[in-house]
Amino acid sequence: MATLHKEYSGFNSDIRLNQNRIDSLNKSKNSIKKRIRDWFKTNKPNEIQPKFGAQGSFMMGTSVNPLPTYDTDGKKLLKYDLDYGVYFIANNEDEEKKKQNVTTWHNWVFDSVDDHTNQDSVDKNTCIRVVFADGHHMDLPIYYKKDDLLQLAHKSKDWIDSDPKAFYEWFNDNKTSQLERIIRYFKAWKNFREDNNSSLKLPSGFEFTILATNNFFPDDMDDVAFRETVRNMHIELSKEGGFKCLRPTTPVDEDVFLSYTDGRRKNFLTTLKSLLDDLDRAKDEKNFKKASEILINHQFGNRFPLGEDKTEEEKSSSLKHILSSAVIAPKPYGY
Repeated sequence: MATLHKEYSGFNSDIRLNQNRIDSLNKSKNSIKKRIRDWFKTNKPNEIQPKFGAQGSFMMGTSVNPLPTYDTDGKKLLKYDLDYGVYFIANNEDEEKKKQNVTTWHNWVFDSVDDHTNQDSVDKNTCIRVVFADGHHMDLPIYYKKDDLLQLAHKSKDWIDSDPKAFYEWFNDNKTSQLERIIRYFKAWKNFREDNNSSLKLPSGFEFTILATNNFFPDDMDDVAFRETVRNMHIELSKEGGFKCLRPTTPVDEDVFLSYTDGRRKNFLTTLKSLLDDLDRAKDEKNFKKASEILINHQFGNRFPLGEDKTEEEKSSSLKHILSSAVIAPKPYGY
């Protein structure tokens, strides 16, 4: 059996959001914050002024470097993102009277950022999306807060209860450094599989975070932890009536899989089972190179490191030989 913990560690190093991307996102975040603040001070000085808060995978440390895509001119694009909440907080009765409807606040935030980049911004149901030239984007969900009430401005559903901070705190209460890596492996797997099949739509990073946390199998070795987490997830989702992903925070126990069609549900379970089968095949393969090739070719792509062309026994034998040859014989007494 080939243990691939070393290869998973190298994989994590490659897919983890690097410092350049983190710096780029922080720069984008700060420039957009200033842009929105300035727009509201100038154009809506008597309205509630916006506050801001980063959220999602960027804050939780589970973002991944994306596989590059290319536009029609062959320009390389990197589609990584940041969720950056725009909060309108009513601190008193006068400000409560200034609460706007969903459409108005969407329009105002859209107007404040529409020409921030050379790319067209998008007014989505759940947020305003600002797109940057290199392919990354920033989603700006809009919230209204009064006392303990926090609501998301949803264009098709009106105001809905939502609390991204509570989700962040829930994850922090459960996370370990290994769980963070496991979630990155799922996201990189999703990225590779969807890149190879444009009709495949796997769960979102938010959904994988819930699934991985609820089915997490800790182990000293990442290959074991990931494989058994996948197994737990597949077992749970395959049970009669078990295809669910329940939101742990507001709105508590909402099934975020409820909108999945039968086709999407079947495709996810089939793709997840293929991952589990290949993880088991890699486990049973004695040669490190062959074991890693199974995962490279079918599940993770070339970002997953190629293992040595050795078996566990050969590797152990080589290590013993190196250690034994490094032993220095003691000099005789009185030398």
